[in-house]
Amino acid sequence: MPFPIDVRTLSQMIDVFTACPLDGRMRPELHETLARQLGELTLDDVTLYPASLTQDPALATRYYLAADLDWSDAKQRFDSGVMLVFCGGSDRSAPAFPAMERAVSSDIEASPWTVHVIPFRPTDYANLAYFVREIAPEFLPRPQGSQPAIACGNRHPEISLPAAFAAFETILARTGRNVASTVQLSATREMTTDDVIAAREGEDPTAIGHTRVSIKHLFHTGLWAAVRSGFRAGYNAEADHFIISGHTEAEIDAALKRSDTAIADAAGYTKFTTDTSRMFDLRADLRHPQPYSDLEVEQRFQKLFSPADGQWILEQFESPFVVEEQTYSFSPSAIRRHAVKFGPSIQLNERLYDKIRAAKEAAGFAPDFDFEPSVDEADTLTTTQELIFYMHWLKANGRPATLVPPNLGFKKRQAYPESVEPSEASPVGLRQYVEHKMWPELLPRVENEFAGDPIAELGARVKELAAVARYFDGTLSIHSGSGKQRRVLQTIGKETQGRLNYKISGELQLQLFDVLSEQAEGTYWRQLYERLAARTEGFAARDCYGEESELAAKYRAEGKDYYLGDAKRGRVDGNLFHVFWIGNTNGSRDIHSPDRDHRFFKEKFDELPDAMLSEVRHRNREYLEWLADCLWGDAD
Repeated sequence: MPFPIDVRTLSQMIDVFTACPLDGRMRPELHETLARQLGELTLDDVTLYPASLTQDPALATRYYLAADLDWSDAKQRFDSGVMLVFCGGSDRSAPAFPAMERAVSSDIEASPWTVHVIPFRPTDYANLAYFVREIAPEFLPRPQGSQPAIACGNRHPEISLPAAFAAFETILARTGRNVASTVQLSATREMTTDDVIAAREGEDPTAIGHTRVSIKHLFHTGLWAAVRSGFRAGYNAEADHFIISGHTEAEIDAALKRSDTAIADAAGYTKFTTDTSRMFDLRADLRHPQPYSDLEVEQRFQKLFSPADGQWILEQFESPFVVEEQTYSFSPSAIRRHAVKFGPSIQLNERLYDKIRAAKEAAGFAPDFDFEPSVDEADTLTTTQELIFYMHWLKANGRPATLVPPNLGFKKRQAYPESVEPSEASPVGLRQYVEHKMWPELLPRVENEFAGDPIAELGARVKELAAVARYFDGTLSIHSGSGKQRRVLQTIGKETQGRLNYKISGELQLQLFDVLSEQAEGTYWRQLYERLAARTEGFAARDCYGEESELAAKYRAEGKDYYLGDAKRGRVDGNLFHVFWIGNTNGSRDIHSPDRDHRFFKEKFDELPDAMLSEVRHRNREYLEWLADCLWGDAD
């Protein structure tokens, strides 16, 4: 294979290295100078990522620099990534990257440097892993702990991750606050294992893996993006929502066994969200339309727990919990109700915690990780007592949760009501918002205690729940964060005292669709978006989305067509059916393409032209910076 870099280009890069005194460990100021000079080069066939510049820890005269090359055989936009390795001094041998099938080397006559070109694409898993584990471990993710974060889901990671790292770099430089949590998707819903992705045809838009991004691929694309951006301040990677359920012990054991591969694939991740909510017994909650009687709760408590376990549970909660200025006490009856509602799910989470730790150790990763059990998936709003119950049980048994996700009443990719009745600022009022939800206490509380202000009531709940999280040395984790408006975000930031983990997922993808939908009518990219939307409605006609399939016709009748709404207003003016569901079609085939190119939509989106790619990344970056401004009080 011929060397892919023009001699003149190669000479320009080598001249920069030759002009610097590179005979020892690189000082920070020299690194900055060298990176800047590389960035100032005008090169025709190479795009350099100067911030990635890394000195070998063992050889002071070996340097690594990420780049994109104009490979003649590149089939996809993201197939051109390489690592340029500049070797000077006496040892100019090729570095020991494990996947060298495409590696080439070049010497320029009389030059003190040899340059090796190593494959370094998002799909070069072995090379990416080798570089961050053996050469530059500062690019590996690490646990979040008590640090605040914006956890941004990446359904198009090659597109959005570079924008996310750029945003977090800006936020860090401006505020001194590192909120980087850049690799996040549901491990058993949005993404899955590589073999399941390969077998998925895309005709069921709600089947797992609708992003066409595997657990391994998202992790390694995160490494790729972190290295190229030069983000060394630390970030965390989240495998979200490992969903486990079952009606019998045998079914639960089978579900846990099925999760083994997914957990093993996620061993390098540093944050794990588990979802055992299908084990919640909601009838133990008095808010249920048909709650258990005290006698039924007692009977179920005795059936679920041995006498010794039952006694342990009662003893754990017999003393009051003093959380800052509040005291929370549990009656024996309340303890039993909480235990019946949550006990089996907590016990299942303990088993998952142990499996995750074992998988990380088996793969050679540090065993520490952030643990986040999804209390938020209950159909009821989370109370402070419930959060105390869940957190204390786990901590008392040696599996503490460092991230605490309550159900705040948020809906995915939708604004939170600002008034009880519909208004210009809040087209969906709280009265309509709570319909068909098991939140009977919310509307009366807002009307009677907060003068009809839903956000003031939300702030009061967040304040109490955040105090409980801090009591257990945890951080409140906000799920379904996409689409929330400025006042909601500012309220959350204030009432958590800035210690929060804020999750978004769909919004970055919706911004990609916004850009597609804004292209001129009749153009390739506008028509591709229209086929995506029409395919989504076609799935609705087949009732693929359950009861929500009916919403497609409802919004179409209202004249919303395929408009996704104003992102800055929480998209409340758009077609909320598409806001919620169009992303699921990403993993389906473009079967109505007029040119008979029936590839998956995801594959076509990865071919965005430069101008559109830049615009999507600009919007992603701007949105994340805006989120940070709202949440941490840095806005004007």
